[in-house]
Amino acid sequence: MQLVEERRQAIVEAIEQEGRVLAAELAQRLHTSEDTIRRDLRDLDAAGLLRRVHGGAVRRGAAPSFGERMEAELPRKNALAKMLRDCVRPGDTVLIDAGSTNLALARLLEDGQAATVVTNSPQVALALGDFRRTRVVLLGGTYHAAQGAVMGAWTLAELQQLRADLCIIGICALDPERGLATEDAEEATIKAAMLAGSTRRAAALLNERLFDKASFLFGRLAELDHLVLEADAPPDTIARLRTSHPGLDIQLAAKARP
Repeated sequence: MQLVEERRQAIVEAIEQEGRVLAAELAQRLHTSEDTIRRDLRDLDAAGLLRRVHGGAVRRGAAPSFGERMEAELPRKNALAKMLRDCVRPGDTVLIDAGSTNLALARLLEDGQAATVVTNSPQVALALGDFRRTRVVLLGGTYHAAQGAVMGAWTLAELQQLRADLCIIGICALDPERGLATEDAEEATIKAAMLAGSTRRAAALLNERLFDKASFLFGRLAELDHLVLEADAPPDTIARLRTSHPGLDIQLAAKARP
């Protein structure tokens, strides 16, 4: 049986050699479960030996770019995005927050499925660039490459003038008690304004975001109407969410195919 210390040393060596590792790949390589790898990554992050990110880990000080995040875990994100797409109703004005899963959603939308799409993500706007029946509106502001989003006072002012039928919000971390959170204070302000300006609110989460911690809260879980989780999300977490938030529509995406 592989010792914990041996497994974690192998993870650290993989990070040093490759710069970035995915939890799913490590689980296969080290013949263990993804939950075990996630615990290892959390402990190694706390020890300062790597930096845990969504889906895996990187070397300390080497956060993945938005472009890298766009291409990571695509089958899982596409499975979530297919469920999110069902939240869009004909005639809706849909506010789509920046984020790689939300970009996957944009790529699945059909022209005319919504009346208008408003976004703070240039990548989302470009994905919808050929639409003719759906109006596409890109918010103004200062572009932040790490988030793949425009933010700032200009963006906030435009959001405060908007009333959307549906907001697809991006969430960096979900804590059932504390709420919805992100790692950037300015981004939290923008996300809070998106929630406040929308009638219905939906989000999709990879499993690892259910366990992550982020510093800046921007909303309560009770503010969401729809939450899409992965097919293999922990059953105890799903039960806990359904018990504590009976009004929240929780759906499970189909199991992602590699």
